[in-house]
Amino acid sequence: MRLGFISDLEEQDFAFAQEEGLGVLEHNVNEPEIDSFLAKRGKIRALMAKYDCELTALGRFGRERISDDPEIRAKELENDQRLIDFCNIMGIPTFVCGAGKGDGLSFQEKCERAIDVFGELADYGERRGVQVAVYNCSWGNFPHQPPAWEQILPAIPNLGIKYDPSHTMYDGRDYLQETRDWGHKFYHAHAKGTLIIAGERFEDPPAGMDQTNWGAFLAILYARNYQGDLIIEPHARTWMGSRFYDGIRIAAHHLRPFVLK
Repeated sequence: MRLGFISDLEEQDFAFAQEEGLGVLEHNVNEPEIDSFLAKRGKIRALMAKYDCELTALGRFGRERISDDPEIRAKELENDQRLIDFCNIMGIPTFVCGAGKGDGLSFQEKCERAIDVFGELADYGERRGVQVAVYNCSWGNFPHQPPAWEQILPAIPNLGIKYDPSHTMYDGRDYLQETRDWGHKFYHAHAKGTLIIAGERFEDPPAGMDQTNWGAFLAILYARNYQGDLIIEPHARTWMGSRFYDGIRIAAHHLRPFVLK
């Protein structure tokens, strides 16, 4: 397991990662058009080499992959395949994505359509040495919790989960139980803090300044033979801007004793 953070892939992020001994970065490509990102391949490769830093995951969130519109489905599939090809070329092991909301479809119809979409993506990725993981966030994604996983994952043995305890906590479920029950399917994990006051979400401070039991979470991951990395996700408004790197440094300091090389 390696420790890193979500990055815009600018040079200062690579320099900070090297300075702090964080060996991996993640990037998410959420803009509708991906050509401008793919055109940066040479620049990103040069920064990876200069700072001896790898990319561990590429994500694409909030896309409607199970839309009723065949043109939308085809466009999303094409973009995902191009991004998986990018992962293959750049040595990125994991591609993270969601299904979409599937408005107007029954739960069973959503699951059946997601099985078709994820099955094709997971097979495409497997042929290129890239594993595909569905994220456990509800942003543009209906299969973010166990009832959907119970139907979809057994049908696609090579599909995994990108897990972030904060989403489960804010939904009022037990993240340790989910990790115990589903950790064997986790391909990738985020470390985003959770702070709930009087039953309401306050903000997502750095790990170690929050209410997540990171030691227990990681203990279960080790017990489930987790093979992925742990990526710090800066998210709270308090820890953006001038405090961005400070927040990552705080989280890394808290998490590092639990992360075995």
